[in-house]
Amino acid sequence: MTAPPFPCLRVELDVPCKDPRALVMSWLEVRDSEYWALVGGSCLASDIHGWVAHQVLMRNSERGVMKSNSLDGEFIRLLSGTHHVASSFKRAGICEGDKTAWIVDLSCEAGSEDFAEHARRMSFKSLQDRPDLSVFDANRIGIESGTDENAAIAHIHLADMR
Repeated sequence: MTAPPFPCLRVELDVPCKDPRALVMSWLEVRDSEYWALVGGSCLASDIHGWVAHQVLMRNSERGVMKSNSLDGEFIRLLSGTHHVASSFKRAGICEGDKTAWIVDLSCEAGSEDFAEHARRMSFKSLQDRPDLSVFDANRIGIESGTDENAAIAHIHLADMR
């Protein structure tokens, strides 16, 4: 099955992350709106994986059942497959030592120039990578069995079942 490209850009940090909190706080200051997310560079298995997480995010938001106080926090929680918001940031958020990240447009309205501008604001280098199993780390996001797209998608749905 194929899907349209998920609205994201993989970026390389100028240096490995030493202070995730400071990096994320900088991101929150420079992003255009709450619809822009910065997630770990190894947490998207495919475009379909990204779209499924986005669909569940939008459904949770519409129903008023988000467990996180923010759209990006809820997106990270869903990718992490957990109902614990705090632990989700260690799985799918930016962590110490990370060298890459995904910039995600949760509004699905941005063009390539918008992604490039957000990367520029953070002094990130834009990469050509797309969400793919070759850059996906199932163990990091908490998947205990399986490393493929199906396991990643199932993991999203576990976030609201536990």
